[in-house]
Amino acid sequence: MCAGANTEALAVGQRRILDPNQDDACVRLPTAGPSGAQYLYVPVATAGTETEAGVQADYRITGASPAAAAARALPSPLLSAFRPPVRAGAFHAMLRERERDLSQSASVALFDRSRVMASTAVPVTVGEQRIFQVCSTPQCNTFVDATSTAQVVGNRVAIFVDNDAPAPGYTNADLVNVGTLFDDFLYPIDTTAFGRESDIDANGVVVVLLTHRVNGLSPDCDAVGSVILGYFFGADLLPRSGNNPGSNEAEIFYGLVPDINNPTCSITEQFARERLPPTFIHEFQHMISFNQHRLIRGASAEDIWLNEGLSHFAEELGARELPASECASGSCFQDFLERGNIPNAYAYLQSPEDFFLIEPGSSNGTLEERGANWLFVRWLADHFASDSVLGTDLTRRLVATSLVGAANVVSQTNVPFSVLAPEWQMTNYLDNLPGFDQPASRLRYKSWNFRQVFPDSIQQAFPLVPDNTSGPGYSRTGVLRAGSGRHVLVTQAGGAPPVDLLLTGPSGSEAVSPTVDARIGLVRIR
Repeated sequence: MCAGANTEALAVGQRRILDPNQDDACVRLPTAGPSGAQYLYVPVATAGTETEAGVQADYRITGASPAAAAARALPSPLLSAFRPPVRAGAFHAMLRERERDLSQSASVALFDRSRVMASTAVPVTVGEQRIFQVCSTPQCNTFVDATSTAQVVGNRVAIFVDNDAPAPGYTNADLVNVGTLFDDFLYPIDTTAFGRESDIDANGVVVVLLTHRVNGLSPDCDAVGSVILGYFFGADLLPRSGNNPGSNEAEIFYGLVPDINNPTCSITEQFARERLPPTFIHEFQHMISFNQHRLIRGASAEDIWLNEGLSHFAEELGARELPASECASGSCFQDFLERGNIPNAYAYLQSPEDFFLIEPGSSNGTLEERGANWLFVRWLADHFASDSVLGTDLTRRLVATSLVGAANVVSQTNVPFSVLAPEWQMTNYLDNLPGFDQPASRLRYKSWNFRQVFPDSIQQAFPLVPDNTSGPGYSRTGVLRAGSGRHVLVTQAGGAPPVDLLLTGPSGSEAVSPTVDARIGLVRIR
């Protein structure tokens, strides 16, 4: 099929990263030995730029014995499938996009840091009332006043509750407990992992506003099955202006409240209470990131995909570092991971080709994308941090920089993104694969055995099932989306002849679009 194709003679466990835009569009696997051979072949879009529409391109894979004809292509299974928007994810993606726009706008000033540093601290006191500006629509383009009262003031956090929040709401014990949890655990976990927050209002604490206005951003959550639990908006750390009318000029993030009697979005006290700690640790990372990137270094806010990946990694740190006695269910794994990162990762791994790692600015913020974001940051920590479990030195470097996105990752790892993305995608299948044991390789997660985690936690088998072919007659069309790709197992019987695998554009006669910077990850499994 391919004249002059290079034969990839690999030992078991050996891998290659090939560039189809150079000389490696056609990969030739050699004649199998007496016991046969098996390879994992993964074409990946490695373009690292986050764009409004997303970087993607159509592709075709054709398999054949040398000089054999190709069969008709199979379409990617979810290529045309309708995916309903996930409203909570769309809201958060919109906020990250707005933050980036504000941080890049020359018309949006920063606070005078010398004035802020010279300010006299004004401590918050219990019972103090304050009027906050809160997003009144899911687009956060208009704001509503929320008169609120400080119910708990700790060393690091002041928790305000909207005076108009419906009853029955949080108990005082609920608020004291989560305030103490933030002071004693969540604050040190996040600041150790990511660095310090700003203090533009000079009050020495992070403000949390618990308000039914957050519930109102998901007015039909019962029907949709998705609710916005809380949010941070970097605009609050920039001065109020005509371009930034809703700024509270304070370190603040927002959370929902119980509303059991709401006929279209009923939120129980238990549901709300148990989700406050993961929401706090997630949103606080966003706050720290905005300070480190924008306020300290005057740079752009972090790209959405990496910003979300780090916040979901913060949730994992909560699961790992909190004592079980501090978690509402008695299991921090359940409270911080089993309700979010684990099912999100499962959803992504069901069909990695069909979702972005580097999602578009216009993304609805799908749970699959959030799963990919977390998995990638988790894998980076496994291999590029001195502590591969907590990842502290890597996560701090990723946040304390003016770089963003793939350029940030490359700078902190000293590995091209065109290598990292295929290695990670190969890892997503090979990790803890029975019979494939490569402890010194980056083709594994050191911290998790997802083949065991999914059955144990969500009672689901490992979801990533590659196409399985002997090579000749195989054909597949689909879309390469930034950071993602297609997984194909090529299994040769003993003595089977060579196999050619050709990656092209959709017609089979042109190259894959160079905009996606495609690479092929190839590894011999046995």
